[in-house]
Amino acid sequence: MKIALREARPVDYGFARQLYRATMLDRIEEAFGWDEYRQDMSFARQFILGEVRIITLAGKDVGWIQTRIEAPVMDLFQFYVAPERQGRGIGSHVLTRLMAEAKRRGSVIALSVMKGSPAIRFYQRHGFRPTHADVYKIYMRQEIKLPLRAVGPAMGMRRG
Repeated sequence: MKIALREARPVDYGFARQLYRATMLDRIEEAFGWDEYRQDMSFARQFILGEVRIITLAGKDVGWIQTRIEAPVMDLFQFYVAPERQGRGIGSHVLTRLMAEAKRRGSVIALSVMKGSPAIRFYQRHGFRPTHADVYKIYMRQEIKLPLRAVGPAMGMRRG
């Protein structure tokens, strides 16, 4: 399975918008109602081409992510895989890759997920834990296991 990420191009906006609609329509409709115009405006404000990468499988576009790094945090704003491609390890592959990228940069990944979304369990399986919630979303952060550091004479402290 050849999964890759490529930089988004202006022509990818339509693909990303359609995939967003396909994956989020039911959840947003249930939460507060889907208003096509409002969703178009919101999507246009949030979609920043330089932050978007397209997920490809054997050269075919199957999803997209949007990230922004503001050290020490990599915000994962958007992460969508086409519904017919979900459950095949594509999301896990991409998330593992993002986690390695964040680790190399000394960052931790933070994200939000709509309440009730199956993505919550997906992120929990990958070591993300809830930090807080609002009316519609659960905010999660990658749990980092830092090595224990000893403090004492061997660690540069002087004895009396």
